[in-house]
Amino acid sequence: MKAAVFEDVKKIKFYEDYPKPEIGPDDALVRVKYCGVCGSDIHNFKNKMYQTPLIMGHELSGIIEEVGSNVEGFNVGDKVSGINVKLDLNEGNLGGLGIFEDGGFAEYVRIPKRYLFHIPSNISLKGGVMIESFANAMRAMKISQIGLNERIMIIGGGNIGLCFLNALKVAKNPEYIIVIEPHQFLREKAVEMGANDSFPPSKSKIKRFIRKKGAPSYIFDCVGVGETLMLGVDLIERGGTILIEGIHKGTVEFPLFMINSKEITLHGSLGHDRDDILAAIKLISEKNIEVEKLISKEVSLEDLHDTFMIFLNQQKRDFIKIIAKM
Repeated sequence: MKAAVFEDVKKIKFYEDYPKPEIGPDDALVRVKYCGVCGSDIHNFKNKMYQTPLIMGHELSGIIEEVGSNVEGFNVGDKVSGINVKLDLNEGNLGGLGIFEDGGFAEYVRIPKRYLFHIPSNISLKGGVMIESFANAMRAMKISQIGLNERIMIIGGGNIGLCFLNALKVAKNPEYIIVIEPHQFLREKAVEMGANDSFPPSKSKIKRFIRKKGAPSYIFDCVGVGETLMLGVDLIERGGTILIEGIHKGTVEFPLFMINSKEITLHGSLGHDRDDILAAIKLISEKNIEVEKLISKEVSLEDLHDTFMIFLNQQKRDFIKIIAKM
């Protein structure tokens, strides 16, 4: 089969004849149609966090071609998404498509039944790659316990930040929702998708808006570095909630006294469980969210290495989501 294989730091090699996976009784063999490029894939490409060789890709959609004897509720020909379900790392459970086992940047993928999800008829296979991103937003909403009519700030207007925007807009009817993002292209996309406004990370411009509309009661930090944490702590209203979605490897200095004095609730979020994924599918399907508008570009497996290099060398961001089409 054709496959794009991560072999070393900044090295993805395309194969025409990579071994096709074999399934066991608890798996399904899926012919991949689309697979999204995730930020964690880029981190692995840059830093080699996982074992190699590895077929990355954990945002995938396709058609079932073979079903294991223990897999119930799924049949050959079904339209499905393969999405990793959160495991308990404290118990030493390691797994995940495109992380610890081969994923979706190939013609075929072996998907354990616990990662299989039906794609409803009103969500396209192309749109199905976005379910995983929205599952992160559903988990963040659950953990933060956000209610209706809140004042919301999203820090980071990339794929995840804009998925948060779309999900929060339709699910929580916010008093306002704004996006903080350095790239003009993404700021404009945020406003197109329903943000009340979008600003570069300039405190003076943001505070001018806050003086008129009130400080945010909830901040979703989809970047998660020291600068964005400080920005959130400075801007959140007293008694507000900050949820950290962005992943940063390393340590940051943090103003603990500000947490006390402003009585801030701070949450972390990583991954998504089965309920989060099902909630994302339901939200997209029932609210008719146009998830394909988040997809900016399709590339081939042959072009995947060069596509990953774009993320490392970008000076000006002019895309939201890039996906590979098989």
